[in-house]
Amino acid sequence: MSDSVWARLRGHRWLPQATAVVVLAALVAGFFVVRAERRADHNAAVLARACGGVLPRDAVRDLLSGDVRWELRTGAGPRALAGCAVGGTGEDEPRLEFAAVPLADPPLKGVRAEDLAGDTPYASAPEWAREHERADTQVTVACPAGLPGHPRRVTGFRVYASLVGGPEAAAELGPAVAALANDVRERNRCGGVPVRPSDARAPAPARDDGGEREENPAPCRWFGGKTESAAGGEHAWARGCAIGLPATDVHAVSSASWWGDVLPEARTEYGAELAGLGGGAPASAVRRSYEVAAWARSRCAQGTTLHRVSASGLDKAALAARVDGLLDRYLAAATGCRDVEVLGKVWA
Repeated sequence: MSDSVWARLRGHRWLPQATAVVVLAALVAGFFVVRAERRADHNAAVLARACGGVLPRDAVRDLLSGDVRWELRTGAGPRALAGCAVGGTGEDEPRLEFAAVPLADPPLKGVRAEDLAGDTPYASAPEWAREHERADTQVTVACPAGLPGHPRRVTGFRVYASLVGGPEAAAELGPAVAALANDVRERNRCGGVPVRPSDARAPAPARDDGGEREENPAPCRWFGGKTESAAGGEHAWARGCAIGLPATDVHAVSSASWWGDVLPEARTEYGAELAGLGGGAPASAVRRSYEVAAWARSRCAQGTTLHRVSASGLDKAALAARVDGLLDRYLAAATGCRDVEVLGKVWA
């Protein structure tokens, strides 16, 4: 019976060829199914390792192409707290990039009054500290307990992410950014408030102020008199102001306050001046200009705070008489301060 069926099949005009096509199609389909399953298993394994395995798989999977094998790159530079890149390797294959970096200030140029009143007391920020400005989304996270391993206390970090080779995906990246941020918080025992997906947002556009200064910046408003020029700066650990006055015997006034971790640096910068407090009259040599500074210490909202007010000009007597009143006015405007102790004045 079977022999006769096989004979009839072989004798048919097109049935053998059709059968071969069906078998071949089944083999090809099976090959692609198996390859797709292997690729899916590979991609799932890659995703399970990405950024320590904390990324939400469904949220990340929806952003990447499942038609290619994903590759994993770990790390985001030596200063990063965490980071990874996962996705295709071709130019037109979407890839997700994540990084978490500490919010460490760039190196200080100085903490003197003139540094505080300038554009910034910091050196230029390194390139790695500005990468978030080019990301699709980012979030700044508080770490009140402090991040370990830094010479100065660091109480915050930033997590940012981008979908490279795909459409902008700020909102879709929120769950993954929040997951990575909370993992960094927990591993470093930061405390503070957990990060929500909605906290991650596109970076704000860079401000362009045209290089213009405020006519009366906040750190200079304590002066209250007529000025020819005023420049001031407020920072997390200090504030400073430099004021130019109309042509009089006193032609310049400056003010500054320091607190927190920068206090030792301020004391070092002004070590000779602080050691000379109460040292009496200025040097007897004829000088083009003199400067006298008055110092005080108090308890403010930020903790122990050092204050300095100086006056510069040609008339020694006018300077000595005026600087005490300037210090009193400056301290009166320092709201939230108590236990004020005037340390004395010195010729700088």
